[in-house]
Amino acid sequence: MNQFGAASEGKQTERKSVAETFLGGHGSPFIAQVSFANSATLFKALLDGLYYRGTAFFQTFTSCQPEHGIPDYASQIQALRMRDSRGMAEFVFNPTAGERYEDILNIKTNQAYNRDWATKMAPVTRKKYTYTVTHWTFTEARFRLHHKIVKPEAVKGMMSLEDKIQFVTQNDIIHRYHTDPNHRAFIPDFEIYTIDYDVNGNEIYHILSRQMVAFAVERRKAWRILQSRVGVENKDYIEQRELLARMDKEGLTVADILTERTASLN
Repeated sequence: MNQFGAASEGKQTERKSVAETFLGGHGSPFIAQVSFANSATLFKALLDGLYYRGTAFFQTFTSCQPEHGIPDYASQIQALRMRDSRGMAEFVFNPTAGERYEDILNIKTNQAYNRDWATKMAPVTRKKYTYTVTHWTFTEARFRLHHKIVKPEAVKGMMSLEDKIQFVTQNDIIHRYHTDPNHRAFIPDFEIYTIDYDVNGNEIYHILSRQMVAFAVERRKAWRILQSRVGVENKDYIEQRELLARMDKEGLTVADILTERTASLN
């Protein structure tokens, strides 16, 4: 629990996951980070872990309905949302499968396991959109101070979350470059937006706190590290690294890149 106020915006470093920490050990424990997002994987992991000749550790997600403002029927729905948004990715680390991370660690039960984010389709309209960790947070009351629903015209001139985080790394957050208006990683408070959809497929515009945007960057890094352990080549990460390297080499600004993209679409 970190102080939050005018002088400090809370914790800037990554969330500590016990299950992911155990992956960095000597390779002997059976580890499963699972939930009812995938009941088959959950029960299989429990059985495999019980039969495993050694230490087994299970990290599972379950929602706290009243505390988090979630309907009583929605525990499995929340587990799906959290897994698919990279809030808590699913994996099983089974040492009996081999002697390399590529053999032992399985992340393929996550949607779009080789990309930064999964893609969802809006109800009714079936419009595709990028499903980030922010979309999960919109469904839980504990995050209500970190986003505001606004009219579409209110985001005119703002940058979308999906565009903004291309210019931000977790290292930028740790060094607080995201609070520097002159840095490419600058995140203005409640001036970044993303779009969610209601049950009828109508667009809902949310503007996000600086901490919410930083949360998306942190969860993306954690997911990328997990991908790298199994040798997954994430095209989104490669494209971002090339973009930031080009910006540094050529002295380009965020505005320059956005202008280039607009020109290429016309």
